[in-house]
Amino acid sequence: QRSDPTKFNGGSILAMAGRNSVAIAIDSRFGLGMQTISTAAPSSSNDDDADNSNNNGNPRILLLPNSNTLLAWTGLYGDGLGFSDEMSVLLASKVRRAGGMRFDGTTTRKTMNPKAIAMLMSHLLYRRRNAPYYVEPVIVGLETVLVEEDCLVEMETVKSLQSIAATTITNEVESAPSSVSITSDTMIQLKTKTIQRPYLMCSDMLGAQSTSHSFVCSGVASRSLHGTAEALWRPNLEGEELVEICGKAFVSALERDCYSGYGAVVYLIQATENDDGNESDVCIVEYV
Repeated sequence: QRSDPTKFNGGSILAMAGRNSVAIAIDSRFGLGMQTISTAAPSSSNDDDADNSNNNGNPRILLLPNSNTLLAWTGLYGDGLGFSDEMSVLLASKVRRAGGMRFDGTTTRKTMNPKAIAMLMSHLLYRRRNAPYYVEPVIVGLETVLVEEDCLVEMETVKSLQSIAATTITNEVESAPSSVSITSDTMIQLKTKTIQRPYLMCSDMLGAQSTSHSFVCSGVASRSLHGTAEALWRPNLEGEELVEICGKAFVSALERDCYSGYGAVVYLIQATENDDGNESDVCIVEYV
């Protein structure tokens, strides 16, 4: 462990995907090798009193680019601070460049999706490949996707009407109302619905991405985390159940590693449906 700079300060991360939510668990230990320095909960870099909390507790920082994305990492403490500052500058410049002025005088405000933030992070890490940041980042979030609702029902209806029109040759069918006739408008009218799809990605210190639809992990206890997460994770988990399973898998894996542990904090990013059925509202909940 001492020969690897990414594992010198310890720490582990586990992220799981649910039906319309993602959960990420982070341990509370910060140490120098075998020596434990702090066991306070990780803090967010977007908090107003982030500097005070870092001085009194765990210096491991979480980066919240927007309400849909959360960025965490394990690795060397000093490199993590530099990585966080440079990522914040890059994200601010991208958002400021995208939110320009329109011709009518109004401003546009766009939100970067998790996949775009992951590509920006990989570009930053690979650009510093000669003097790399010894960090292993994990990005989780919800990306907005438009899906076709009741698409299969519409196509089955069109196929049944086509078969009736082709096989039935009677006077009654010829005098049928116009609702039975098939037009091109009927075939292309499909209902669209907005959903929030989970996005999980982990990376090494050179920016090589590894995505998954189930779970990702990073840190010194990653081998144990793979085993417990594989045994407990199930598809289409709801929010509260996802937090419970993610916490159980995380804590049980940390019992087999002395460089991580001393409790955990679980963050849940969950989407809620509106009155029209679209999942556009996203909230982040912290479980200690």
